[in-house]
Amino acid sequence: MSDPGIEALSTAANENDEAACPVTLVVSGNMVTGHIVGKSTFEADTSRMVEMAREQAGSENGAIDAMGDLISAMMGAVEGDDDGAYVHVSVQEVMTGAEAIHLGGSVFRFRASEIEGFTIGTVETKEG
Repeated sequence: MSDPGIEALSTAANENDEAACPVTLVVSGNMVTGHIVGKSTFEADTSRMVEMAREQAGSENGAIDAMGDLISAMMGAVEGDDDGAYVHVSVQEVMTGAEAIHLGGSVFRFRASEIEGFTIGTVETKEG
């Protein structure tokens, strides 16, 4: 079972495509900082990633087309999943131990039940 606060934030983001709540999560012992976004944002960003790859590789690239087909199949499989089991986050950084990995807004899909803790707001790492 996931935290009712996370479920409420995720539900609000799904109901209002403009909503993006700053949040820092603990997932599998790692800190993840970014913004909770709606499922439609996750879908749009994932589709945009495929289109950007297609543009960079050129229009006649079988690997990109295959990846696009796989992403489409995945999107079809998760389309009916609106039961609050997943949280979509535009991730800025993942902190693993002493290392911070900057992701610059890549959208991730987390299983809500695997979120160990959270706080409203983001954290920022500093060099040195």
